[in-house]
Amino acid sequence: MKGAFIGGRAALSRLAGTLSASGLEISAFCPDGAAGAAPLPRGLRLLGSAEELFAEPGLAFAAVSLPAGRAAAVIEFALRRGLHAVCEPPFCASTTEFEALRACAAEAGRVVFPLQPWERSPALRALEKALDRGLAGEINYACVQELLAGPPPPEPAAALWRPLSLLLSCVRRPPVAVAARNPAGPAAAVHAHFNGADGFAHVSFNASAPRLKISVSGAGGRLEVDGGLLRLDVAGAPREEVEFTDGPAADKPEWLAAELSDFRKEMDGGAPRGSGLRNARYCVKLIRNSLYSAAVRSAAVPL
Repeated sequence: MKGAFIGGRAALSRLAGTLSASGLEISAFCPDGAAGAAPLPRGLRLLGSAEELFAEPGLAFAAVSLPAGRAAAVIEFALRRGLHAVCEPPFCASTTEFEALRACAAEAGRVVFPLQPWERSPALRALEKALDRGLAGEINYACVQELLAGPPPPEPAAALWRPLSLLLSCVRRPPVAVAARNPAGPAAAVHAHFNGADGFAHVSFNASAPRLKISVSGAGGRLEVDGGLLRLDVAGAPREEVEFTDGPAADKPEWLAAELSDFRKEMDGGAPRGSGLRNARYCVKLIRNSLYSAAVRSAAVPL
C-alpha cells in the first residue's frame, strides 16, 4: 500500500522501516523544518508542499508528523484528497478541529488514526486487564508521572498527550475540569477533575533516561506500573509484583507495528471506523484547557 509522508526527516527515518514492514510503503516525502542529517529511504520523491505531495498518483494514505497547530489542516486536506491519515499525536489543537476532522473523515469514508504505541507495552496491557477485572474497585485516584530525557518541546502539547491519554484510560470517565501549571516546563503539572475521582499528570524534562510511573487507586486497592514493574495491592489477595522486560516509556518497533496493523484493519473495514481515536477528543480538550488554565493562573477550568 502506497503512501506519502509529511514531517521532519528524523520522524520519517524513525517510522519508515516499521511502516514498510507493515506493508505501508512511503513513496513521497514533504520535509518540514531543517534538513537534518537523518537518512532517507532510497527512491523517495521529495516534494515541496502538501498540495504536490497528496497529488501523487496511486496513494492510499498520508502519514503526518507535524506540530498540533499545523497538523489538523494538513490531515483534513489529505482526507479531502481521498487518503486515509495516520498521524503522531497531538494532531489537532482544539475540539473544534477534532470534530471537523472526524466529520471530514466520515464524509470521505476515510480513517484518522493517531499512533499510541506505548499502549502495546506488556505492563500497560496487564494494568488494563486488572482494571477490566475491577481489581481496584471504583477508581477515585490516578497519577501519571513521566520523565523525558530531552528538553521541553517547542509545543507543550507534545509532552502532555501521552500522560493525559494514560490518565484517561485509567480513570475511565469524562473529565469535568482541569487546572495546570508550567505546561512548557521545566516541570509540567496537570490536575484533572472527574466525577468522584482526581487525576494528576506530572512531566519532568532532561532526565537521564525516559521513565513512566502510573498509580491507580480505588475502593478495592491500588495498582501501579513503575517502569516494567506491575504492583498489585488489592483487598483479599496477597500483594503481588510482576516484572516485564520493557516499561511503557520504551520505544519498541513491534508496538508501532501493532498500531499500524490496527490502522490497516480500519482502512480495510476489519475494525469500526474511528475506533483508533480512543480518548483523543478528551485528550485534546484537557490539553487545550490546561494551557489556558496555566496562562490565566486559574484554580480550575470547567470542561
